[in-house]
Amino acid sequence: MSNDEVRERQRAELDFVTAAYSPEEAWITHDEPINKVHRVLHLPLPKLRDDSKTINSSISIKLELSMPLDYLADEYCTLVIDASLYNSASGFNSWRKVAIDSIPNLLSSLRLMAIESAGQETLFLVLSRAEEWVDVEWQEIVSSIESRVGNDIDLCHSRPPEHEQGGVILARKLIYSHHIIAKSKRKAIADLSREHHLGGYAKIGWPGIIIVEGEESGCDLFIDEIRSMRWQHLAVRGEEIVPLDDGANLNDLRCFPAKMVELAEDQMSKLAEICRDAGLEALFKTSMKIYVKEEVDNDGGNKDDEKSEEDVYGAMIHVDHMNDRKGYEKWIRKACKCSGCSQLIIRCYKNDSNSSRPCIIVSLFGDESCVKQVMKRWRISRVDVDSKGTPCLERMMTVIIEGIVIEATDLHEILQEAKGVSKVGDDKRRSNKDAQEIFFSIGGSDWRDAMLNYIS
Repeated sequence: MSNDEVRERQRAELDFVTAAYSPEEAWITHDEPINKVHRVLHLPLPKLRDDSKTINSSISIKLELSMPLDYLADEYCTLVIDASLYNSASGFNSWRKVAIDSIPNLLSSLRLMAIESAGQETLFLVLSRAEEWVDVEWQEIVSSIESRVGNDIDLCHSRPPEHEQGGVILARKLIYSHHIIAKSKRKAIADLSREHHLGGYAKIGWPGIIIVEGEESGCDLFIDEIRSMRWQHLAVRGEEIVPLDDGANLNDLRCFPAKMVELAEDQMSKLAEICRDAGLEALFKTSMKIYVKEEVDNDGGNKDDEKSEEDVYGAMIHVDHMNDRKGYEKWIRKACKCSGCSQLIIRCYKNDSNSSRPCIIVSLFGDESCVKQVMKRWRISRVDVDSKGTPCLERMMTVIIEGIVIEATDLHEILQEAKGVSKVGDDKRRSNKDAQEIFFSIGGSDWRDAMLNYIS
């Protein structure tokens, strides 16, 4: 199929969106060379009683469906699907949390539809599945909660702000990200901080650092909502909690601007200086996982909980051979990039003898569904060539170990360091000792022993 034919089929799908939905329901943006479809889903809430009238409310989720360049040209290339909380009626904080927690379920359903329909026009199928999810799965979630809590006003009714209930708490929280580059995420950070009356700083680039300051409930909602987006790594590494005395004004106790200020990629030292001048150097140091003893004693339980929420799934895979090494490795890198996974390819030799056949080990890391998506595509794709140079499927790959990676919080740094370990020419060659240290730093003794047992 020619490029012109592919583009024509993509345009036809985009024309369908324009014809089927109003501009408020769905719209198209062009982030050259990628086309993106944005679709707003309204999640209805239970009908609530307020005095003598019935209130109908809903929470909105925005889908973002991106068309990769190879969409419809490559039979294994799928739409890239993301979702985030879009807006909601004020005061329904508990339902907002329910909606945020349901987003992974929605994404899993839509991504599965995209994978099953790869190679054909998928946009209509995915959008239809999204509407079906609202009508069926979301209603089941609502019904399940209603059956458990009944008329509990904490969940089913709008609650007054904390300052009307007493016990206002000022919070400062530092959020660490592998990177912040996408304009959509930078805009979301600014919009959400404004919506929740938060201030602070967002340092973009590698790594990304966000420090939010404001009412604790607003900080928590901000974090829940940005966590619903797709991140390579995102974790709350530090926090400070300041209960306010009766009559105290929260704004008088702010150390940072009352709005979110974006800092450039090269302004990490500037952020450190700002925190130091504000007497919050300890908070900044949590971005480097440096904690003073008092913080560990007081908040150790929270840090452990936080780590469990940030677990990363990994798979270590042995590949018997690569006849077309350059093309094979390019396919792995591209497949991982499309699915939002990280990858590491190393070659080691039994007894470190170059005369023996190399042991090729490919490791994948990311969300469990994304890693398994890459593995599924791997098994059904023509990733190598046979002895005659004809493209062929991979029939001799073996999963050595897979599961949660215990050192996930440092994964990016570990992989970057691993890719910089001594090489010979362009060969990703490692000594057995180097390979053991790499896998131990990633997955502890389980990963190291699995690698040793396999190549011995």
